[in-house]
Amino acid sequence: MMYGPQAALIAEAFTGRLRYSGASLGYQLASVIAGGPAPLIAAAIFAKTHSGTGVAVYVLACAIVSLIAAAMLGDHTNKDISEEHHLAPARS
Repeated sequence: MMYGPQAALIAEAFTGRLRYSGASLGYQLASVIAGGPAPLIAAAIFAKTHSGTGVAVYVLACAIVSLIAAAMLGDHTNKDISEEHHLAPARS
């Protein structure tokens, strides 16, 4: 369910010239920053609290950060995403 809309979301986030590099950089940095240490952080939380509740709160916090980041993306609905932003003519 995640990968279907994710492709369009990522494609719309970057101009055509930067789309491939931007998507690749986003995937790689996300795996290093969030994906890699997540199991270690969850294990540390569980070891300290001896409960899955702390891990659930951690996962919830990560989901909230993701929702905020997605909400901050610009809306490109019904817009031509093939134009470069800095080359697009001024529209009134």
